[in-house]
Amino acid sequence: MAKPSYIFGTFHILCPTDMVPMDKFAPFIDQSDQLVMEIDMDDPAEMGAMARGAAITDGRTIKDVLTPEQYSKVDGVFTATIGTSVEPLKMLKPAILSVLIITNPKMLGCSPASYELSFVKLASDKKKPILGLETVAFQSQALDSSQTLEKQAQSLYDLSKDPQKSVDQLKKLIQVYKEQDVDKLKAAAVDQDKTDPEFDKKLIDDRNSVWIPKLEAFIKDKPSFIAVGAGHLGGKTGVVELLRAKGYQVTPIHL
Repeated sequence: MAKPSYIFGTFHILCPTDMVPMDKFAPFIDQSDQLVMEIDMDDPAEMGAMARGAAITDGRTIKDVLTPEQYSKVDGVFTATIGTSVEPLKMLKPAILSVLIITNPKMLGCSPASYELSFVKLASDKKKPILGLETVAFQSQALDSSQTLEKQAQSLYDLSKDPQKSVDQLKKLIQVYKEQDVDKLKAAAVDQDKTDPEFDKKLIDDRNSVWIPKLEAFIKDKPSFIAVGAGHLGGKTGVVELLRAKGYQVTPIHL
């Protein structure tokens, strides 16, 4: 009988007190021969590409897609929450700037932590190879195709008018996430983002479909510990149901 593989849904940025302690994952990683993530975070080239992928690719900056008044509003929020003007970061994609605002310690109420970085350290300590389902370049293309620069900029401006609202929404999602019900989390995320179903399709559903044959190859080759964003797991188009449709038995484990 083939050894089981495990799949865990991460939340990319959250407070350390909201995380499952890493020692609970050690037995599952011990039983696995490799760690599979969205991208190979142990690859320096991919990490370098991540920094480059955060920048607007066509030479524009957010000043080119925001009115002076809108830019001033965004700059004011940056100064108030992060303690610096947005000017040195104006070449970053508006979606990235939005994340910087709502996940900075002043807004989030803690110094945020990352499951992904914790898993990389745990796997490295145990000498487990780390593999990626996609490249940073693919992720960047998915983001760019799912939402135009203008839409991203409008969302950034909307956030700057009431950043606390976005932080409160994030915290609500985190509370749902902690219930360890991927279908409930997917429904909550879709409800928050109901104005832009195309965004969800391109950034979540389409990537899920691309991942399935890669996941099949990984788990056929070796028992694997798979860690991807929890938003990819739930719902009819989620990774769990797609794997079940392929004949795999997927059984929840509550930590």
